[in-house]
Amino acid sequence: MDTKEYRLTDVCDFQGGTQPPKEEWITETRVGYVRMLQIRDFTQDKAEHVGYVKDTKKLNKCEEDDILIGRYGASVGKILTGLTGAYNVAIIKTIPNEELLSKRYLYYVLTGTEFQNFILNIGARAAQAGFNKGDLSIFKLHIPTSLEDQERIATLLEKAQNLIKQREQSINLLDVFLKMKFLELFGDPYSNPKQFKLEKLKTYYLNKKNGTKCGPFGSALKKADYSNSGIPVWNMDNITKDGEFIDSANLWIDENKYLALKSYSVNNNDIIISRAGTVGKMCVVQSKFSKSIISTNLIRLRLGKLLSPIYFIMLMNNFKERIGRLQTGADGAFTHMNTSVLDNLEFPYPPIELQKKFVKYYEHIQNTKKIFFESRNSLISLSNSLCKKALKGELEIIEKVIIEGTIKVEPRISGEVIPIEKINKELEDFHTNQLHTGAPDVIDNKIRQLEAELKIRGEIPFWDEYVKYRIVKGKFKEPFTFNQLWQEISDFPFEILPSYDRMNDLLFEWLKGENPYIRQQYNENTKQIELIVNETTPA
Repeated sequence: MDTKEYRLTDVCDFQGGTQPPKEEWITETRVGYVRMLQIRDFTQDKAEHVGYVKDTKKLNKCEEDDILIGRYGASVGKILTGLTGAYNVAIIKTIPNEELLSKRYLYYVLTGTEFQNFILNIGARAAQAGFNKGDLSIFKLHIPTSLEDQERIATLLEKAQNLIKQREQSINLLDVFLKMKFLELFGDPYSNPKQFKLEKLKTYYLNKKNGTKCGPFGSALKKADYSNSGIPVWNMDNITKDGEFIDSANLWIDENKYLALKSYSVNNNDIIISRAGTVGKMCVVQSKFSKSIISTNLIRLRLGKLLSPIYFIMLMNNFKERIGRLQTGADGAFTHMNTSVLDNLEFPYPPIELQKKFVKYYEHIQNTKKIFFESRNSLISLSNSLCKKALKGELEIIEKVIIEGTIKVEPRISGEVIPIEKINKELEDFHTNQLHTGAPDVIDNKIRQLEAELKIRGEIPFWDEYVKYRIVKGKFKEPFTFNQLWQEISDFPFEILPSYDRMNDLLFEWLKGENPYIRQQYNENTKQIELIVNETTPA
């Protein structure tokens, strides 16, 4: 693939926005007016933000397919597209020379880590994060000389982004499923339709303790009391907005200081709750550290055996607005939470057996989410790598196949394994009558045994050679895509589906050599890489 290096401003012009006075804006459509776009119109999509101004020649405008960049503040470098109208001064429009640079390729240049890191570094040099047109002349990129190659790369990177979105949607759906399962088992805690008895939280305390007076600027501990390592001190940053625990510390104390503050220690399965700032954030602690304490802005709950921490956290994180406010303060200016609020918090108490049933669902879903998060992160890394290679002109055609296979899935639950020795006469006949796969006899015989086992219990172990001869060679008489191959493998009753790395290695193995088992070609009509079984390859 031929490429050429350019400065960004050699192949793309930029146009700043305009800012009519706010008193000239209206909130409804009107003849002679145009929509006035702000960054939040692209990112929040809320009707109350929409504004219109009188259409004049002084306004700079964009079309739906134009690519714009956030210029200032927290939105510096944010890539915006998809709306038509005039745009304000916080936005700059790109105007690529489309004889040299396609808009779709430019979009992935600008969203890639190379450009994003560049623009953030530029912004960091200013008193207010931002950049101007002159700053963009520093950025260099490689551009394929063929617009067709640019479009192919853009299609590849688009597939990567779509797979990332699919993973994120899957994660969100798991959260929705968990909430629905909670409602199924316990009902809405506000109306308590299952009429569980109501109890105050303090009934279930094993122990309760406020945090130490040892925030970074607190009175009990001075800066000199902190260490570079030792015993971690948890604070509000260790609780995510989604109620997950972050097992990493930025504050530490030594062993002697820990012994003096041991009453503020934290065990696994304790609940920690933020009591200032963002009040009411909470999570269950699951840490690799055997010792730790809490800071002054946290409350620790240690529950007895009759109340599951997971049930309580799910209740509070999803329904806290319906079961009472946790913050206290004068005149409704809620600023902090004290322990008496928690002591007297009344909530429906379901039987512990039902709580444990929910915990099993919760753990199963968390494990699945972990797999999806790992898959998403792998996709993000791969997408960033592909984008970086594309900008340097190093992207190879094989990676168009590999990106489609970046999938990790949860292992299926296996049924009872029935030994092949127990095959009855009918199965022996079935085994004998199966057509030869074309594989070497040793492999062919094992494939027949697996198919007999498949007839018994409905699933078999995943085996590379089975995929090679029964799925690839047996089912694909015409050119096929990686997606089609993956669908066949996903639909087949294997005990455990392969990971991306396994399929990646397997595909490369089949593509190796002067006379590979599988060849690849680019289909000009479908704009896809196709795979073809090479019938001349010896078994």
